This record gives sequence, C-alpha cells and structure tokens, in this order.
Amino acid sequence: MTAVRRRTATQDVAAAARVTVLLAVSVAFVAGGARGLPAFGGVLFLIVGASGIALFGGRLVLSVGRVAGRRPVLELDEREVRLPAAWPRSRADDRRLAWPEVASVVLWSQAALRGRRLRSVEQLTFLPTAERAEGSPPPPSAELLAMGLDDVPGVATLHWSIEVSPGWDTDLATIFAEIHRRGVPTADVRSR
Repeated sequence: MTAVRRRTATQDVAAAARVTVLLAVSVAFVAGGARGLPAFGGVLFLIVGASGIALFGGRLVLSVGRVAGRRPVLELDEREVRLPAAWPRSRADDRRLAWPEVASVVLWSQAALRGRRLRSVEQLTFLPTAERAEGSPPPPSAELLAMGLDDVPGVATLHWSIEVSPGWDTDLATIFAEIHRRGVPTADVRSR
C-alpha cells in the first residue's frame, strides 16, 4: 500500500502562529471588556472577544489537529484508490474508487489564486469509468472538458481529484509506478 502524507511546512507553522496571535488579541478583548462592564463598550468588547475566541480557537484546533494527525492525503492499496477526508471529518467520509472502476489518471494544472497571486496548481485526477460515473453526484468538470481529453478514457469529473502538494512525502514517479502496476493508463496534460 502506498500512503501519501503531507509534510509539515513552514507555512503551516506560520499560519498557526498567526491564528495564535489573533486568539491572544481576542482574549485581550474579553479581559478589557470585563473591566469595562456594565458600560456598552465593555459589553461590545466581550461579544467581539468571545466571538474571536470561538473562531480563532476553532481554527487553531483544526490547524494543529491536521498537522498532528498526519492523516494521509492519498492511499493506493491492492483494492482501491482512497482520498481520505480531512481531519476532523470521519474516515467514513473518504472518497473511494475501486481499481476496476478507474479508467485513467490525469495529471493537469490550473491557475488558482494563492494569496494575492495567480499560480499554477497541479491536480491529480482519477477518472472513473462511465458505469461508475453514472451514479456519482458531480457532473463532468468544465476545467477537464476544456482540455480536450478525448484521447483519455473515463469521465472528466473532479470528484476524485486531489491537489498535488510539493510537501508530499512521496513523489509523483512512485505514485505513477503504483498506478501503472495496476494497468491503468495515465496522461500528463499539464502543458495543454
């Protein structure tokens, strides 16, 4: 079985630090509001601070939980392809596609807004057979259809798609070797 995990990056630590600062500011709002009671400003500071604690506290728990949980982002085993649900969702929410239902695998790129810049983001998509796609909820993807994947078997849907991260602990060559071992055709359409 091949399990692909995302390594902890400096962006993860920086994001957790930013949320921690905002959480500390929210606690300061609550403390300031408590001193200013029963005035309107004190009540307002308490409401804003409590909202910030709930929001930023939850975000901090999610950030730390995802990093500490080390849940794989992609699993390839003998029976199926599995795209695990992000923590804290249950593993019952994982997206699964049995190997006989995988028509092909496509590596492609799309422009996505990252911060204030438009960057190219690579996607790895497992295209299902027509029979499997018939019962799946998402319609064919306009992004994939626009690439003209007429020569690639399978239904162009993003339901079994995952963003390729440079922080993965397994490289694409290893993932493609595992896919080829199953006899599934692949296509690299990043240049289209």
